Amino acid sequence: MEDAYYLQFADEGKQLFCGIYDGHGGDAAAIYARDNLHKLFFKVLTQGENEASAFVQAFETISKELSHQDSGTTAVSFYIKNKTVFLANAGDARLIVIGRSQAKQLTQDHRLTNPQEYQRLLKAGGVVQPPYVYKDGQGLMPTRTIGDEYFKVIGIIATPQTDAYQLTSQDRWIVAGSDGLFDELTNEEIVRLLLASTTAKQAAEVLKKEVLVTRQGRDNLTFIVLKIKTKL
Repeated sequence: MEDAYYLQFADEGKQLFCGIYDGHGGDAAAIYARDNLHKLFFKVLTQGENEASAFVQAFETISKELSHQDSGTTAVSFYIKNKTVFLANAGDARLIVIGRSQAKQLTQDHRLTNPQEYQRLLKAGGVVQPPYVYKDGQGLMPTRTIGDEYFKVIGIIATPQTDAYQLTSQDRWIVAGSDGLFDELTNEEIVRLLLASTTAKQAAEVLKKEVLVTRQGRDNLTFIVLKIKTKL
């Protein structure tokens, strides 16, 4: 198990920070990001930067601090305040918001299946043989990661995609997780599976059973389910 996560509530549950880190090459990068990325994010916020800038600085700084490590990690992080979801993603972890009958994917998957990422890696000099980009025979699937200093020269960057989403009265669930969830289940399948769930715990159990028991998934699996109050 090379995944790690961090979850923090504040202001009597009105604010929340969550980070999910899917490590590879060992768990060192995922654990370091879990322990430090949120601290840097909030530090930058107190210096007057906005949430997007705070995420970018946190991702890139943590990646530089891991330059002595061989490991790396993907990351999806989000911060909820005043009914707004501020988010950042580097790699193939994902964040979706589910309404009454459909899902909105708020992140991009940073893999070679993403045409912009594919072209960026080609221009950077990586040897591209989908689903991996190679350097001297060593391959990596995600095209953006924290850490992975060995692959930086071929275009593997820590700069996250950032965005903000205003929650609406139609939104019911937030689901964020590593590719161990989303490689097994499409967004639409997750919507259907959660239709009968009434609590976040119940919803999480449904997804876990579907991935690990019904589909016998073998990848590391880390995800969070949040139930959104209907009155916003």
